[in-house]
Amino acid sequence: MDMELNTVLVALMFVTILSMGIGNILVTLADVFNHATRSRRSGVHVAWIVLLLLVHFNLFWQTKALVDREAWQFGDFLLVIAGPVLMFFATNVLLTAPSERESVDLEKFFAALGRRFFLMLVAVQAWILVVAFTLMGGLSSGDTFNIAFGVLPLVLMLNSAHRIQVAGVAVAWVLALLGMVLRGVGLIT
Repeated sequence: MDMELNTVLVALMFVTILSMGIGNILVTLADVFNHATRSRRSGVHVAWIVLLLLVHFNLFWQTKALVDREAWQFGDFLLVIAGPVLMFFATNVLLTAPSERESVDLEKFFAALGRRFFLMLVAVQAWILVVAFTLMGGLSSGDTFNIAFGVLPLVLMLNSAHRIQVAGVAVAWVLALLGMVLRGVGLIT
């Protein structure tokens, strides 16, 4: 398969930035699971961290769509790279560890942290839809999940009650797993 040099460079940058986020998540998860003592992150927080790893893998898989593009303009490159950059920012927000003082109330810590993370997650979902319209020619069947995954963080940003956060991360997991299964069996693209 012959690829244009610009396509290789765009894909390389895309994958490199995503890989930095994946590496940071893996380091954090290793730390969470390596301690013999109680984690300094709530269960909801850890559930979002693991889910964000799957979101990274999903976006990483989308790199194959980049190699199908024949011509690249600098604006296209900036638009494509904006997604992994937003994911990297969302990752670093989510991976923030509570201080000793903040560790006393992990639910309160995640509620404050979650607002910033959910805002970044909404931005990532908006980016996916903008790329679909501008570079991919329109929405695909899989973008229904992206829309739902964009609305959910908006709801969670506005309501930090613990029961809502628990329900929200559960819904996010169901959406993610259902999307992966449907994509895996070829029912959505």
